[in-house]
Amino acid sequence: MTSQNSEKPPDKSQIQAWLSSQLAQTLEIDANQIDITLPFESYGLDSESAVVLSGELQDWLKCDLEPTLLFDYPTIEAVADYIVKDEVK
Repeated sequence: MTSQNSEKPPDKSQIQAWLSSQLAQTLEIDANQIDITLPFESYGLDSESAVVLSGELQDWLKCDLEPTLLFDYPTIEAVADYIVKDEVK
């Protein structure tokens, strides 16, 4: 993953909140119903929606992410951990 943004990246909790909000919007449910430790597939997220969500996350972070990110890291918590550990800048 490479970054094209010189601003400070969002922290783990901001990434988790953003993903929870976007997933809830996609599923048309309240964000409070999202458990960051449950796999995306447990919410019925299909592969097309997962790729779209990865693309939206990439746009929000202004960095390059693999389209398979949500398959490689199957929970909101895992995605946020990956992004923070990779030190997106």
